[in-house]
Amino acid sequence: MELDYYRKGRTYELFIRKVFNNKSGKRYGADESLMIHLFINEQNEEGKKPYIPFNRRFFKVKIYIEKALIKLGKRKKYSNSYENFSPLLTKLDKAKTPNDLSKIVNASLSKIIELENQMKSSV
Repeated sequence: MELDYYRKGRTYELFIRKVFNNKSGKRYGADESLMIHLFINEQNEEGKKPYIPFNRRFFKVKIYIEKALIKLGKRKKYSNSYENFSPLLTKLDKAKTPNDLSKIVNASLSKIIELENQMKSSV
């Protein structure tokens, strides 16, 4: 189960890096540990207090994903980018768990790959 957290954390980091064209560093929230700690804090026992409260960490990751989706919606290189990414923003508003966030990140990456493949095939 724990390996799944690391995979989801890595996917989150790759998504943020791809959107913001961030090759290295932790700018724009491109840090897999943010998502990993979110999953770990969710599973945390009541007796242990995390350094950063779960709600605060969840809100922070959600904001990073929201900024990335807004940037994707404004991107001119994808045709109809707003129509492609605005439904994911709606889902993000309803997200309540780290798994919800992970599903949105995966759907966003899939949409990016799909749009880039369409662009390659049309050339």
